[in-house]
Amino acid sequence: MSCRPGFPIARSLALSLGLAAAVTLPAIGQQLIALGQAFSGQLAMSDPVLNDGSHYDAYMFYGQAGQFVQIDVMSSAFDSYVILQDQSGNEMGRNDDGGGGLNARLQHTLPYTGSYRIIVNSYRSGGYGPYTVQLTGSGGVAVAAATPGGVVGTIGPNQQVSGTLSPMDARWDNKPFHSYTFQCNAGQPFQMDVLSSWDNYALVFDPMGNVVARDDDTGEGLNARINYTCTFPGVYRLAVTTYTSSTQPGPYTLQVQSMGAVVAMQPTPMPGVTMPAPVVQALPLTGGIPAPGGVGTVQFGQMVQGRLETGDQVMNDGTWADVWQFQAMAGQTVTIELRSEEFDTYLQLLDGAGNRLAEDDDSLGNLDSRIVYTLPAPGMYQIVINNFGDTRRSGIYTVTLR
Repeated sequence: MSCRPGFPIARSLALSLGLAAAVTLPAIGQQLIALGQAFSGQLAMSDPVLNDGSHYDAYMFYGQAGQFVQIDVMSSAFDSYVILQDQSGNEMGRNDDGGGGLNARLQHTLPYTGSYRIIVNSYRSGGYGPYTVQLTGSGGVAVAAATPGGVVGTIGPNQQVSGTLSPMDARWDNKPFHSYTFQCNAGQPFQMDVLSSWDNYALVFDPMGNVVARDDDTGEGLNARINYTCTFPGVYRLAVTTYTSSTQPGPYTLQVQSMGAVVAMQPTPMPGVTMPAPVVQALPLTGGIPAPGGVGTVQFGQMVQGRLETGDQVMNDGTWADVWQFQAMAGQTVTIELRSEEFDTYLQLLDGAGNRLAEDDDSLGNLDSRIVYTLPAPGMYQIVINNFGDTRRSGIYTVTLR
């Protein structure tokens, strides 16, 4: 339809979504550092910026609960400053001159096993130059950055590996698991398959240790399959575990297929030649359909699938709704596309507090919806999937976030 009476309609979720607060650090460090290791860096004006306007470098390391760590930042060029965060962006501590002179030293006992982030910064705004960051520690089990808990090997695109999962292996969610490091570029899509005679479960960890994709039975039989597009470059981990803690593990095969580039660009032109516009290709479908009533997560460069059905959240007019959330930066322009062959789609974009920022009915054509919006602040945003009208509809749909 080209015109709808009363559009835009006032429609809101009747249930609270309870989404987590946004992480204030606007960028993710990609450099891995291990216990007993030191790195030389250069703080520069081209580095990312904290909320106070100062520039910083970031490093990631893996640690275990109860482990004592000491972080030293040493520089003769500027008054060094160090901040320690957990993988969710929560601050664990900070220091200015604990290392003597203008050098920073932070000592901390890690509260849980996982990944942590070191922020190298200048105490005074405008301080730039070379520095050295060093990580030392004791207690717990020293976990090197390149071999975090559960890592048993490395895998690349269009490769496969075989292993045997045992109840005595490293644990995740109280279940044994194996993981393989996988180097991935921003925008690189891939398909991960786990093949076994037992009920397996697949996970993808991003370079900060966050679970960004998971699946149970999207593959054939009891086999897991994940289609995922990496959102930023770095070392990811592809993990194999059991569906339940009582599942008896055993031999398995993990294979990774390269799905090609998301955006196909023409070769770099000679000087003075106009570059043609990028050709946007269809995105691979990522993951399975979430359980009714849950809040899904979608990443930039992903297309996910869902279903409006009994058990979903309910709008104030009684229609069903699904909610997907994504993390974004201030000033970032997002394109959200909602398609369905089973119902007339209706799309809303909300901020983390539930305030409606934009809504759309048919901008994509064929009763499908599209929102293009420039986000006002960093944080978590919500995509609300609904059908148009006050008659409850059900059916499968896809959402694409670019």
